[in-house]
Amino acid sequence: MNETQDNGEHSKVTGFLKKLSKEKKAKTSEFIGAIIVNAVVLYVVNNLLSWHLGFILPSFQDVLWILNLSIGMTIIANILFLIYHPGWFRSIMQIILNILGFMVCYYLYTIFPFIFSNAAYTIVLKILLILGMVGVIIASVVEVVRLILQVTKTT
Repeated sequence: MNETQDNGEHSKVTGFLKKLSKEKKAKTSEFIGAIIVNAVVLYVVNNLLSWHLGFILPSFQDVLWILNLSIGMTIIANILFLIYHPGWFRSIMQIILNILGFMVCYYLYTIFPFIFSNAAYTIVLKILLILGMVGVIIASVVEVVRLILQVTKTT
């Protein structure tokens, strides 16, 4: 490989890292919207069993704690973002929320509190849960890199 190609690839990597470490402009409306949506989701999740939906099994109760924890932490994180939102702080909070999101997918996959008349729906949902876990791992790695870049940029 010649020096021109090395410089081109180096500038691409440098550009990507700069873009990754760049702080996103915080919008209060996004945080408020996320709080409202998650409050509604929290209500729905906690009432699914009482609605007697045919595809929700009683074992849904076994995953309710992690769903409540994850949604509750998302609400708390967005309230904190209204007050304090530097990039490094958002990255740390996002890593924590990603860990909880992974746990939600994992428990939904292992307990699988659903029953469908069509086995294909079960297979598709299990594949989506696996893809969700993989996606959360990738997002967490990206967020860790972003955090490192933000911290090293400020020091």
